[in-house]
Amino acid sequence: MPTPASVPGYDLRPATESDIPAIHALMLEMAEFEKLTDIFQATHESLKQSFFGPEPAARCLVITTTGDPSTAIAYIMWFHNYSSFLDRRGLYLEDVYITPAHRGRGLGGWVLKHLAALAVELGCGRFEWVVLDWNENAIEFYKHHGGEILDDWRVVRVTGDALLRLAGQA
Repeated sequence: MPTPASVPGYDLRPATESDIPAIHALMLEMAEFEKLTDIFQATHESLKQSFFGPEPAARCLVITTTGDPSTAIAYIMWFHNYSSFLDRRGLYLEDVYITPAHRGRGLGGWVLKHLAALAVELGCGRFEWVVLDWNENAIEFYKHHGGEILDDWRVVRVTGDALLRLAGQA
């Protein structure tokens, strides 16, 4: 499978354990942008387990500059989900965060094309993610790249005390 064209001056690669501090810092930047620091709980150790533990919960990629290959300027987190109707797994993009200084250079489109090619290579039935309804720039960007905003679907989430109550443990 051909790899989507790269962006000159940048490298996209799988994250390594040595990238965890940079990924954590980038995740915190994203949480601040999304005004979600009140629910941010990731630690270096939890990320190590999530990406490199015996049963990884997610996969992570980083983008670095060719001049500084040890410093991540973006992170991309994804995992597999599953569609019962397609009877195939999908590729779910949890996060893509590019530092503001490196935006507008084609990195976001490169990431989407890379993950779409990976989804095809892995036999996935779909590639999906969510976007905050107030993030018009992201919505337009995703539409430009063929993303369909599903207005008739709503995310349902149970966390924290509500999760404990639902589980009968509170």
